[in-house]
Amino acid sequence: MFMESDERKEIFFTEPLLNELYVMNVGYEKCLPRHSFGPQIREYYVLHYILSGKGTFRSRATTYHLKAGNFFLIEPNDVYAVYEADEQEPWEYVWIGFQGERTAAILQQLGFHAHVQVGELHNRSEAESYIHSLITDHLEQRHPILRVQGDFFRILSYFHMDQSTHQMNSNPRSPKHYVDLFIAHVRTSYGNPELTVNSIARQIGIHPTYLTQLTGAELQQTSLQYLTSYRMLRGKFLLENTDYTVEKVAHAVGYTNPLSFARAFKRLFGVAPGFYSKRHRRLD
Repeated sequence: MFMESDERKEIFFTEPLLNELYVMNVGYEKCLPRHSFGPQIREYYVLHYILSGKGTFRSRATTYHLKAGNFFLIEPNDVYAVYEADEQEPWEYVWIGFQGERTAAILQQLGFHAHVQVGELHNRSEAESYIHSLITDHLEQRHPILRVQGDFFRILSYFHMDQSTHQMNSNPRSPKHYVDLFIAHVRTSYGNPELTVNSIARQIGIHPTYLTQLTGAELQQTSLQYLTSYRMLRGKFLLENTDYTVEKVAHAVGYTNPLSFARAFKRLFGVAPGFYSKRHRRLD
């Protein structure tokens, strides 16, 4: 079933500026009750954000009941995606179609992957100001693609997966899924000093001990070992490529105590970070 609303706007862009990631189209619709779309095969990604109302999004065997503030991503060649507006409170949403050589990697950094395609936007007021600008300015005034592209990058940065995804999905998760979520949290938030194995386990909805068992089986490392080694690798990169002090590097990778960072760095690399930094600069 496909019912077209009178309140629908869409614009397409045919000349990409960047091959790595670029906008294909932007659209807005205030849907009629039970307006349904799909399944339809697309060759690009489409991100929907719900401005008001309610509806459902179905992908494979999972049905998500979504409302204002939620978003969902449809991947290229997804033959299962179907979404439908609520009968009593039909949703109003915007969508952005995009693709590019680096799209999958960028989405992974944001926490998206094959099993995580639905989330909740927490910083709604700030993000929605840019989204409304996208709707009113670009769809009505046809601004140059460079400005559209810039606004798209800013908007996309707000769509970061977190614990809301786990809470929305009632399906049981595979061990690999939890490990993927753990890795995504580490790689995107390692600089936060409050990021711990316990905090990540709490956000993805499992016990820390179970998380450690899963990472041991999948990564041959405990959760804490992976978190620490990732922070050390990022610290090593900063020591090699910047003139930051050890204290500044420590803070950049999530350590409030530079001595703790120095001890962890020496355990992993066999040399103190201060000495490593001086030696590397001499080699340069």
